[in-house]
Amino acid sequence: MKDEYVDVFRGVVQDTQNSTGYNLPEHVEAYIVMLLADHVEKVDFLPRTSFTEHFLTLNNSRDAKELGDTCLFVSGVYPEYGRKHGINRRFYQDIGSTSYDKASQHMNEELFSLMSKHFVFLSQFIDRSVSSSKHVRNTLFR
Repeated sequence: MKDEYVDVFRGVVQDTQNSTGYNLPEHVEAYIVMLLADHVEKVDFLPRTSFTEHFLTLNNSRDAKELGDTCLFVSGVYPEYGRKHGINRRFYQDIGSTSYDKASQHMNEELFSLMSKHFVFLSQFIDRSVSSSKHVRNTLFR
């Protein structure tokens, strides 16, 4: 992950907070910034099987966290993903929320419980953040 990406996404997230009046807890803001910066150059972040199969075969909290991250990224950055197959955004939000809930049982309970509980809002917040910055949408997430 490049520092430049972290700086760009920190600015984008802070701009969205300022324009919407929503203030994310500092640790949630940092997590979202790092998630977006980390996924910019990933080309193989989707599960090797379907999202459902991957969810049903989660082995541990680490796998659950990774699936939650993928669902948050997909539902936030690519909210129309799956539409051509009749799968709506809420499907990914539900899997992601439940995955973070599973992760919270053995990893950073405070953070992942909060991420699980507010998954839909965070997904929409990311969508707004990325969509409001044409530079981010057109340059980083093609």
